[in-house]
Parts: sequence; structure tokens; C-alpha cells
Amino acid sequence: MPAPLNFHLRAELFQQLAALEQAGLSTDRALSLTRLPPQAQRRLADMRKRLSLGQGIAEAGLHSGLFTSLESALVNAACNAGSPARTYRRLAEHYARQAARAARMKSRLMLPLAMLVIGDFAGPLPRVFAGTLGPGAYLLKCLLPLLALAAAAYLLKELPRRLRTDSPLMRQIPLDQTLIQLPWFGPMLVRRNVRDFLESLALLVEAGMPILDGLPIAVSAMHNQAVRLQFDRIRGRIEGGASFTQALGELSFPGRDAAHAVIGAGEASGRLPEALFRVADGESAAIDSFDEQVAQWFPRVVYTLAAVWLARGIMHSGAFMPSLPQDLR
Repeated sequence: MPAPLNFHLRAELFQQLAALEQAGLSTDRALSLTRLPPQAQRRLADMRKRLSLGQGIAEAGLHSGLFTSLESALVNAACNAGSPARTYRRLAEHYARQAARAARMKSRLMLPLAMLVIGDFAGPLPRVFAGTLGPGAYLLKCLLPLLALAAAAYLLKELPRRLRTDSPLMRQIPLDQTLIQLPWFGPMLVRRNVRDFLESLALLVEAGMPILDGLPIAVSAMHNQAVRLQFDRIRGRIEGGASFTQALGELSFPGRDAAHAVIGAGEASGRLPEALFRVADGESAAIDSFDEQVAQWFPRVVYTLAAVWLARGIMHSGAFMPSLPQDLR
């Protein structure tokens, strides 16, 4: 199965599908008018081919790599209930927010990273001019720290995903348990998982899927195994006669009391999806606020470290130290 499309492409895909579906076009016609970059367009062509062979839109999207398993389940439930236009629109808004957050963080990191590279190359220059460092040694001295930094960034990005993908479940749980116990970031990680669960369940129930069928799919949207184990118990409690609100109230997570009150009122009035969306939107607002603070402070920390590194390189280069000519020593 190919890797999922990035947030920007997924937002663009579902935005186009929502507009074309709302215009009343058939699925095949809508897909033929959808325009994406070449790599994603090939997946779109594969999806149209699968549709022509009799597969449903959700199944064809999943096997072509255009939809994730959660998106496929959402689209399937929405199609069974009528039109997937609202689901497309919800997904487009969801991924547009995630793409905007990633873009903000990336743009704010550009200046400190540029400063880091400049400092790395500028630090040893006085030694080159003084003749104590050759061109080859200079390049090696500059490139090694950057390569180490790139390797560390790659590991930070890929290692958690590889551990979750390739490791047995019993090895994933201790790692995920450690992550949610980190100061500041741990509780917010739990809130992200709870938000993803509630938003996914709201989409599924709103699309017409029974809650017992939607719960495993919504739980699969949670990336942290330690949090997921807690929420896996909800289905058994409902099958035992509890309401969703009662089952949720037995769990422990940040913001549980407020969520319990809103969801309880929504379930009692027959408007559970709206209540779930309301709680998920509140969690998204809190997460966005936290991300905004990280986006503001993390580049500043990187910028400060880059400035210190640059200053250290210049001071250790001997550029400001008096030196006698060799023949006078």
C-alpha cells in the first residue's frame, strides 16, 4: 500500500470532490474532472479503472492509495447514507487545518536553519585564511555536523512510525506510554488522539454508520497504542448495556469531564454527532493554541542555538587572538 498523500494534497482532493459531488456530477465524471499533481493523478487514474471494474468508490479509493482506511470507511458510510459531499467537505477542512499548521512551522524554521548553515560554514573560515585548515578538511568539518543534524531529524521523524509499523504490539505500548507521560507534550498528545477519535466517530455516525460498527474504525484513527487500549474498552461496555456517555466517563483523559457533559447532553437529545463535533472542535482549538506556541518558541530556540554555535566557532577559530609571525616566534 503506497504512503498516504500529504495533508495539502488530501485537502485539495476532498475539496474538489465535495464541489463536484455537490454539483450533482456522477462519481466517474467527478473523478475525471479532478486535477492533482502527477503522482496523485496516477492514483486517481487507477481509482477510475477500479470503478470501471465494479468496485465501489470507497474500495477503489483505498486500493488505489488515494484514500486511507479511515477515509475509505467514512466515504463508504456516507455513500450508504446518501451523498458523500458533507464527508468530503469535512475531510477537506480537517486536512486544510493540518496542512496550514505544518506550513507555519516550516516557514518559521527557515530563518534559524539558514542561520545554522551559515554559522557552520562561517566558523572555520578564519582557519582557512590563516592556512591552518585545508579546503578538503574545511568541507569535511562543515558537512559532518550538517549530516549528523539531518540524520537526527530523519530519525525523529521516521523512528516512531517505524517502531509502530514494524514492532510487535507489546513493544509499541511501553514507547507510547512513555510519550504520553512527557511534560507538556504528553497530555497534548493524548488530546490529539482523543480529538481524532471523536472527530472520526462523529463523521461515521453522522454518515449513518451504527456506533458499534464505527467504534473500531474511530479507535484505529488513534496513533498512540496506550491511549487506544483505553478506548478499545468502550465497545464492550456498550455491548454490556451502557450508553456511550457512560462508557466514555469510565476512561481517564484530559478534558474528560467537559467532554462527558457535552456528549451526554447530545446523546440524550439524539444529536450525538453534533456533540462529538463540538467537543472535537474544542480540542482542536486547544491543540491549535498549543501548536501556535510551539511554532513561535521552537524557531527561537533553534535560532539561539545557531547563534551560540556561530559565536563558538568564531571564538575558537583564533580570529580575534593576536598571533606572531612564524619567523619571530
